[in-house]
Amino acid sequence: MKLQLVFAPPETPPQFGELGEQINPPLGILYLAAYVRKHLPRTEISVVDGLRQGYQKTIQAIKDFGADVVGISSFTPTASSALRLATRIKTGDPGVMVLMGGPHATALPEDCLNKSLADAVVYGEGEETLRHIVSLYESGKRLAAFPWEQVDGVYYRGETGIENTKPRRFIQNLDDIPFPARDLVDMKEYSGYYLYKTKPQTLMIMSRGCPANCTFCSKKVWETSTPKIRVRSPKNIADEIEHLKKEYGIREVFDNGDEFNNHMANAKDVCRELISRKLDVDWMTLVRAVPLDDELVELMARSGCWCAGLGIESGNPEALKGICKGITLPQAEQACRLLKKHGLKVHAFFMLFNVWEEQGVLRYEDAGMTRNTLNFARGLVDRKLLDYLGWSITTPYPGSQLYDMALRHNLIPPELSGNWDAWLKDTSFILNLPGVSHQEMADMKAHGSLLRARLMLRSGGIGLKDASYFMKKAGKLAHNLITAWREKK
Repeated sequence: MKLQLVFAPPETPPQFGELGEQINPPLGILYLAAYVRKHLPRTEISVVDGLRQGYQKTIQAIKDFGADVVGISSFTPTASSALRLATRIKTGDPGVMVLMGGPHATALPEDCLNKSLADAVVYGEGEETLRHIVSLYESGKRLAAFPWEQVDGVYYRGETGIENTKPRRFIQNLDDIPFPARDLVDMKEYSGYYLYKTKPQTLMIMSRGCPANCTFCSKKVWETSTPKIRVRSPKNIADEIEHLKKEYGIREVFDNGDEFNNHMANAKDVCRELISRKLDVDWMTLVRAVPLDDELVELMARSGCWCAGLGIESGNPEALKGICKGITLPQAEQACRLLKKHGLKVHAFFMLFNVWEEQGVLRYEDAGMTRNTLNFARGLVDRKLLDYLGWSITTPYPGSQLYDMALRHNLIPPELSGNWDAWLKDTSFILNLPGVSHQEMADMKAHGSLLRARLMLRSGGIGLKDASYFMKKAGKLAHNLITAWREKK
């Protein structure tokens, strides 16, 4: 049989690069492809990175391959396009089994089935669920009488409406999952993250899950089973890095798991393994301010880690408490100092206009509190504790506690509610906060973006070929400022 996995593109490319450049391969569907290939080697598999190929080429690739089963993955900004793609495939050939998956489908599975002709939604971790579905198909279970009730981890169309099976149990040992099937895409097309020390660079994922409970985070995929955190063995991680270097000439990797230090003992062992293997590959990662100790950061530096991303989110203690970040401002500053002590560059991430509840009462950062965050960030910059800065408007993605809050308090304008295309193309300001104008949001974002640009110029790590990405970002910023100014008039 033939299986095709598609990362859904927007039908109309965004004007100002809201999705960024497609700089890294779609690891989620490449993991799925690798897992099915390992267990069902007779299955012919195709992968289409729609974000890279564009909508028309994606449609053509689907027609050319003629799959028996098509799996479509998307995140929220491309969800509407993904649903229409599913409907288009089913309309063209009702006999094709169409599955939806990914973070958005896991967050809103019934919505996905109600708004498309897809046959089922795979929710949660997808590898074993997809393997089970394909195995049943290969054994002769066709769409007309497919036994969905036998498959854990799906929503499907039953006799009385949409039904669902129990959550799929997580794969307990991540080492059992093969490396992503990067051979199914052209790795030369992906330039890597815009910050780097060495090229070529690519993503990898060293762990799954996160112990934190931040209200803004959409992590439904990792909440469908237990344990909350799973880590790969140090040997398995080093083996993948060695594979990337040998097969694709990769000289730097970016660990895009939620937090490298979510399991301190394993994180230290990973560093020791990299040191002992002498792979001569640089790497970046994401860390949490706590727990973080001198031994780990020293090992990170010795093993080739040159930059660590650190989520700080706000310069207001009450906001950090309200969004359940689980850190304090002194802890965030201490983490920056510790990373800088050992020569690592620090990439901090902040959110503007954070939103939370206190005993059901809506609370949020107004322009004054957001200015506090900007001042806190500027203070870290002036003390040379930050090298790079990420700066974004708070957005209530489905699957997060913040999304539920936004619905309870009617913070999402009616024209944006469920209209995922508009989240991508029409505005950067999804939340309507009482007393906060779009002009104020645009002004604060502009100030943060200018500070970000200043840091990038000072710190380096960006090549000329990344200029188009930042030109689009600048265009989007100018567009938002002008739009907000017109609304004010």
